[in-house]
Amino acid sequence: MKQPMHLFSAHHADKNFIDRNCDHYYCDVLSVISFIDSTECTSLPYRHKHDAYEFLIPYGPIPLVMCEDLVYFGEVGYVYPVQSGQEHGFKSLVTNISYDNISVDKVFLEDIMKQKKYNGKEFDWRFELTKEQKAYIQLFKNEFDNGASCDQQNLRHLAALITASFIDSEFQKRGTPIGKPAQYQQGILQVVAYINQHYTEPLNVDDLAQMCHLSKTYFISAFKRVTGETPYSYLLRLRTSKARILLETTDYTIKEIANMCGFQKTNTFTSHFCTVTHMTPSEYRENARN
Repeated sequence: MKQPMHLFSAHHADKNFIDRNCDHYYCDVLSVISFIDSTECTSLPYRHKHDAYEFLIPYGPIPLVMCEDLVYFGEVGYVYPVQSGQEHGFKSLVTNISYDNISVDKVFLEDIMKQKKYNGKEFDWRFELTKEQKAYIQLFKNEFDNGASCDQQNLRHLAALITASFIDSEFQKRGTPIGKPAQYQQGILQVVAYINQHYTEPLNVDDLAQMCHLSKTYFISAFKRVTGETPYSYLLRLRTSKARILLETTDYTIKEIANMCGFQKTNTFTSHFCTVTHMTPSEYRENARN
């Protein structure tokens, strides 16, 4: 099957990185790259733009993702769209990344948007990844893996289902705006990088403020301007994302997962997890595996 090069090149600036670290599934109008969660899977800073629409689906925390002038944190359980023609990439070197990256042909997607009466609208809000979307993406991968017996019509039909579901999620539910442009400061970004590496350890805001030689009050304000949230909120996002993955993929107890994610008390972890997901950790695990 001939590779759609305009979609393949839309995934990442470094083709060698893709060849080394990912599985690739595609048809003529949609391409899926699945990145491997590995300490050897390291992406250097880059930014690029292209005509294809792109959708980032994190399966682990992805820090410092750029889209135009915005730097944001990629959270598990959400889809992050990139509008055709937007500049995007990674702000800094990132490791241990795990995600699906889906690129969709511009004409194909915009034709579906016209059919749904969304012509002219732009993707600028993240939305929750649904079970239906997970199923469509997995079916697309399974069909592609049939190799020579792969049915191209089935792949195109699944591509249409994936694309239409993304469009509906973006323009019907209108979840959470990705964020607003901010002024970025090197000291804050260094603290963000430190949190990304040590989020499972005990951290406190006073020590983090001292790292960039700022008062506690000013540090919190500056951190929020850069990331869109407070240091504590950012830390909880990382810990919660890690907990989601452990609940979905391991049999560790809730107490063990709380400790592994940096929560000193299990009831604190459970309370926060319920606030974010509207489910207890046990309910989330059961729901994710059904």
